[in-house]
Amino acid sequence: MHRDKSFYLIQNVDLALEILFYIEKEPRTLDDLKSFTKLKDERLERILEIFVNREWLTYNEESGRYMLGVRCFELGRSYFEHLDVRNLARPLLKKLVGMVDENSYLTTRIGYEVIYMEKCEVEKDVGILSRFGRVLPMYASASGKIFLAYFDERELEDYFRKVKWIRYTDRTKEPSEVVRELDRIRREGYSVNIGEYEEDVVSVAAPVFDYAGKVNYTVSIVAPAFRVPEVVLESDFKEAVKTVADELSQRLGRVQSQ
Repeated sequence: MHRDKSFYLIQNVDLALEILFYIEKEPRTLDDLKSFTKLKDERLERILEIFVNREWLTYNEESGRYMLGVRCFELGRSYFEHLDVRNLARPLLKKLVGMVDENSYLTTRIGYEVIYMEKCEVEKDVGILSRFGRVLPMYASASGKIFLAYFDERELEDYFRKVKWIRYTDRTKEPSEVVRELDRIRREGYSVNIGEYEEDVVSVAAPVFDYAGKVNYTVSIVAPAFRVPEVVLESDFKEAVKTVADELSQRLGRVQSQ
């Protein structure tokens, strides 16, 4: 029976998760993992190499064992932080909808992608596909470009080296165009997207800073292009999303002078 590539991709993801949860119980040797997975040596070693390079696992040469890496710790910590920030953001997203009468979202990032983790959406005769729970590429979303703007130099280089660039619409920007935009985003405190992921959809986003001055979230407005012209996005909507993002930043402990 013929199976397409997606089947094997899902199979590999499932296997990778099983390996992580197996090591989560206690550090494991390579022989332990061979016995557990029943994989050929080359395939197993390739999976472990990826995990170590991405810091999901670490390898202790003295004990010869693999153990969970710093990324697992960060993911667990983020889970609890996200539970709190969603509760804090919910009334503010509702406030933002009251200001602009369009969908508002809280986003975070997982690896090099954006995920929409909380929402307040409007009911209108003509709307857009909900962003809630969706994962979008950073370079083609207003929120994603916020995260890119606050990457350090090493992480930004790593991003452009690893991410596969897809031209979703005629307005999807090239890597060089995105790079040129990042200074302005940091300077002016917001980012816009004019049909770069979906032709008829526009968005504007602003960074949310935590107590340490890090940007782990954004607040965004997403709307149909016919209802929100660019001039409105860059004026009233921009000011509204910055105001709400600043308020959420303060609730997360950001000092105003940061």
